[in-house]
Amino acid sequence: MMKTGLRKLGTQTSSGARDYTLYRMLYPIVLELIFAYICSSINQMIINSFSSQAIAATTAVGTFSSLMLTTFAIFYAGQSILLAPCWGRKEYAEGRQILTVGLIDNILLGLGLAVIWFCAGSFIMGLIHVPADLWDMSGDYLSVALGLSVFQGVTATFATAFRAIGKMKTAMAGSCLINGSWILWEALILWLIPVGWQDIRHYALAAILAHILGCAFYIHQASRDENIRLKLLHSNWRASFGATTRRIAHLGVFSGMESVIYVLSQTIVVSMIGTLGTQSLLVKGYTANLINYIILPASAIPIAASTLIGLSLGKRDEGQMLRYFRQSFRLVCGATVLLEIAALLFGRQFFGMYTSDPQLLDACMVILKIEIAMELFRSIAALLVACLKAIGDVRMPFFMVILGSLINIGASWLFGIKAGLGLPGIWIGYGADLAFRGIWGLLLWRKHTRRHSYPVWK
Repeated sequence: MMKTGLRKLGTQTSSGARDYTLYRMLYPIVLELIFAYICSSINQMIINSFSSQAIAATTAVGTFSSLMLTTFAIFYAGQSILLAPCWGRKEYAEGRQILTVGLIDNILLGLGLAVIWFCAGSFIMGLIHVPADLWDMSGDYLSVALGLSVFQGVTATFATAFRAIGKMKTAMAGSCLINGSWILWEALILWLIPVGWQDIRHYALAAILAHILGCAFYIHQASRDENIRLKLLHSNWRASFGATTRRIAHLGVFSGMESVIYVLSQTIVVSMIGTLGTQSLLVKGYTANLINYIILPASAIPIAASTLIGLSLGKRDEGQMLRYFRQSFRLVCGATVLLEIAALLFGRQFFGMYTSDPQLLDACMVILKIEIAMELFRSIAALLVACLKAIGDVRMPFFMVILGSLINIGASWLFGIKAGLGLPGIWIGYGADLAFRGIWGLLLWRKHTRRHSYPVWK
């Protein structure tokens, strides 16, 4: 039985040899995400040491901040869909053009986000129902996070591009540099600045400084790679800037807006949590730290799978593409179940690192159990959405997320607010959305493979 299980983990090539490309590509992503989650947990501890109110303040606006930063995906998502087949065909000049234009597009977008925040910040704060006692702290945090978001846009563009062409170790190194320096800056602020002088803006600025360092790293790495080497002063990309931007946006507007709409729906749901009070925001903030580890397979495996699918389609090897998909599907499901079991066994001890309040611990465990019940759907939905985008189908995931988000908002309001179930009711909405997207995504994938229809080939 054990030998059979291990045999299934490998993928057979057409020649019968075992193909472990997925695992070789996956381990840097896993290490990168684990390190990021550890840094996120340390960040929560540092912010909590600064002020317990700061955890609630950043949670209250964190989803909205993610919404604004997700708009960068309009360009880097479309860019990544185009880059993998270019590298598969070894058409590096075309890929370099796409990367250069995508990078400039996101620099312009980052400057636009800063203008939007500084012109409409107060209106936005009221729109997302930030509790009155958190208003000043949340606003100060967003002023830095969004005002200087252009650096996050640049690092996201480079990281996505390196992953799309299979340079997972480079993306991992950049991400670890950003997260590690972020925590280092925060620790220095906590230890060296007198308590009375500390401000939430100092901690937000630490993240921006880390991204500036990340920008320098990625630019250096791109300049060293003979297939990438950006030439921003070269006239070729300027002559076709508009055409390339339209080409990226043609795929990216659906793929990116799908992410934007999903995060927007989460912003609405978090605003519902905000109406339940500061303690509910604390529960969400604490449980998110552990959930980050549970969703590790759903975060890592789709990245590697979409890259391999894109490279396979670039070589027009459908058989290889299908083998990578099946291998990824088995792996994401199995790994998720194992992590769910571990979370259930050690969850209370994990939450004990943040609070000793028994009422808060009980509330966190209730949410964790509901989360565990729905995580398999999340992993399936994440993999299928990534794979559909990799083959060039960006429209159907877009509509799928719209309907799923409506289900999420409606069910969360119905059970969490209207029925008075509070946080457990809101998590029912999350689960309904994920189940819907997982099932529909699987049906769409089977439709494409049955018809041998892959839009990126056109």
